[in-house]
Amino acid sequence: MQSETRQCQNCKKDFIIEPDDFGFYEKIKVPPPTFCPQCRYVRRLLDRNEYNLYRRKCDATGKSIISIYRQEMPFPVYEQEYWKSDKFEATEYGRDFDFSKTFFEQYEELRRAVPHLAMVNSNSVNCEYTNQANNNKDCYMFFTSTDAEKCMYGSWCHFCYFLSDCYMAQKSEFCYECINITKCSSCSWIYDCSDCVNVYFSNDCRGCTDCFGCVGLRSKQYHYFNENIGKEEYEKKVKKIFWDRKFTQEAKEKFFKLRASLPVKFYHGANVKNSSGDYIQNTERTKIAFNCRDNKDTAYMQDAWQQTEDCRDCTEIIIGVLSHEIQGVEAPHRTIVARSCLNVITDSYYCDMCFGVQDCLGCFGLKKNQYCILNKQYSKEEYLKLKEKIIEHMRGTKEWGEYFPASVSPFAYNESMAQDYFPLTKEEALKAGYTWYDRTERDYKVTLFTKDLPETINDVKENITEEIIQCATQNSPGKEKYPLCTTAFNITPLELVLYKKMKLPIPEKCFPCRRQDRFALRNPRKLWHRTCMCNKKHPNHVGKCEVEFETSYSPERPEIVYCEKCYQQEVY
Repeated sequence: MQSETRQCQNCKKDFIIEPDDFGFYEKIKVPPPTFCPQCRYVRRLLDRNEYNLYRRKCDATGKSIISIYRQEMPFPVYEQEYWKSDKFEATEYGRDFDFSKTFFEQYEELRRAVPHLAMVNSNSVNCEYTNQANNNKDCYMFFTSTDAEKCMYGSWCHFCYFLSDCYMAQKSEFCYECINITKCSSCSWIYDCSDCVNVYFSNDCRGCTDCFGCVGLRSKQYHYFNENIGKEEYEKKVKKIFWDRKFTQEAKEKFFKLRASLPVKFYHGANVKNSSGDYIQNTERTKIAFNCRDNKDTAYMQDAWQQTEDCRDCTEIIIGVLSHEIQGVEAPHRTIVARSCLNVITDSYYCDMCFGVQDCLGCFGLKKNQYCILNKQYSKEEYLKLKEKIIEHMRGTKEWGEYFPASVSPFAYNESMAQDYFPLTKEEALKAGYTWYDRTERDYKVTLFTKDLPETINDVKENITEEIIQCATQNSPGKEKYPLCTTAFNITPLELVLYKKMKLPIPEKCFPCRRQDRFALRNPRKLWHRTCMCNKKHPNHVGKCEVEFETSYSPERPEIVYCEKCYQQEVY
């Protein structure tokens, strides 16, 4: 079988379906996709709202709750405790399948009738403003994270203590504005680092202690902008630092300038075999994957971890097996099209917000059920017979194998994670056929303006937690670039404790703007075909290196991009 070039039915651009893709689709008995990989990814992201939270009423109890759904949604929303209790039974909404209608038409009617779970923050204490999270304690505005305590304004942080404004952190503590860190302590503004202590404004450092403004170091100490200045001189320099907003900005600029002058590896990750993507680790025969670990024989994956094998087009999963077009599912096994499901979901199709189901088709809100279609219970024999008839019907309507249409997503483009990874203006989103949510005008009565913010944490008074602070973006000529800006924010007592401990000035931007700035520091989830830029004398090549690769560094970017072998010559 040969590769084929097809035109995406969404963006109209050409994309390629490889022979191993065809083999996978034949194995799970679905037709090849009609959307290109990026449009398929965006379609899944449209169903994922992690951090846009709203105050609304629970439609079961009338209580005021925090939810990812606005009050005006066309379906009921229940608070977590009620939804998960025996008081709510989703099979009560079961209905017969109508072969005179399309599947998606009937499924949307069911979804709008069944109550939705307000948000997911199970087994957590004092974590009202957390979502897609569990086993956390005393966390605030904290998302897609587990087993953390006293963490704020972050996402994808696991087994962490007292972090703020971090993205992708594991087993770390007392860190601020860090991205992709593991086992780090007392660090600020570090990226792609592991096993570091007291490190600031640094990138790709491992096993380093007491370093400042460094790039690509291994097991080093007392380095200042990659120069070994010794313990006495280093401690003297750090002691003299006046941690005000001006200094942090100047230090960032100097650090980024150093980072741009040194080679970078064409991808972030390690132990990769026959794979392509970025932020990948322990992968084998994994194609176009981003932020994935322990994957084998997968393709078009994002945020997929832990023993995931033989899958295509899955976003935010763990332990996936032989599954296709999945979004936000804990452990999909032999499942085709599913979203927002927890526990193991097995041999099921087109299910949403289901917990621990198996052998179900077109179901919403079920808990540990089996042999259900459109939430109606059947015997095993009835289920198997009707399932095949429905799949054949969906083949005829060209729905089988396709993910839920973007037109029925419960979230607008700018509420979903699509806006984080593929940002659009309102005009661009509407032109592309997506919806947009115009937030109500915020009328915060600002009590502290950006220009009046204390320069250092020593100048901050305890009553700062009572102030309503103007977001600095509002004074920026490019404020339209921050469509999610809340215009004003406050400082919580918990984050004030962290700033004091780490001697950091309080932020001047609101959480969504800080998050957007943080996301801009990570490479896009796209790949370009390039050649290693190394022309140094290395044992692995004569003259300029000619190794080719797929990389998330576009040709227009300033970085000096090396293949893995050439890069190892620079840092080890």
